[in-house]
Amino acid sequence: MTPVRYFSFPGNLQRSPRCGITLASAGSMKNGRNDENRPRVLRSLGISPSSVLSLSQTHSRVVRIADKEGAFEASPVGDGILTKNTDLVPCVTVADCMPIYVFDPVSLCFGVLHSGWKGTGIIRSALELALDEWGALASDFRVIFGPHIRSCCYTVDAERADYFTGNFGQSCISLDPVRVNEKSQWPYRLSLAEANLRICLDLGVLPEHILDTGECTSCSTDYGSSRREGSSRPAGSASFTHMAAFISWH
Repeated sequence: MTPVRYFSFPGNLQRSPRCGITLASAGSMKNGRNDENRPRVLRSLGISPSSVLSLSQTHSRVVRIADKEGAFEASPVGDGILTKNTDLVPCVTVADCMPIYVFDPVSLCFGVLHSGWKGTGIIRSALELALDEWGALASDFRVIFGPHIRSCCYTVDAERADYFTGNFGQSCISLDPVRVNEKSQWPYRLSLAEANLRICLDLGVLPEHILDTGECTSCSTDYGSSRREGSSRPAGSASFTHMAAFISWH
């Protein structure tokens, strides 16, 4: 079985880049920590490791533009990559955070974003940067919300719930009555997909241009999950499985 899952942009496009995410069976793909496994897996997918763009991820809303191979050799800080160079393969690592794939068939810019709870809003940074750099319009973009931890598994405390309600709307938060009765410190369920959907619609992305894969990394053992693996990992054991989310014309 090929250790990757692919997704296609919505909108009956004649030509578009492929959006992929490695599965847990591929092993951990954390950039810099898995320097033997990561290139091996990428080569098996027909991707030259030298064409792959990666950043030092910090759960930020920083998006960077690349135009040539080796542009990020120094691994600058950031959590999103945009380019128009079809020889390049933007790539982020995730392990419950949401990978967001973006493509504008008009300007031909494309990229991938790492969007955890702290970085929610990075899609706004990306589309505003694309507008400034290439005149790309939000209404032309196609967007895919990749596999990530869903509200079925993502419970948060009142402070984080208030943050999301205040910044992204009430619809991304729900109160779980069972957890309230259990007097849990994390009685709220958070939907990163709903928060990002609200942002996209506010920017002018068309609803029919947005695809939500609907997969939960914490529910499915096909994927790595910091919450699922972290809760069962013995003290001192290896880190949880990071997945590589990439977008490629290859």
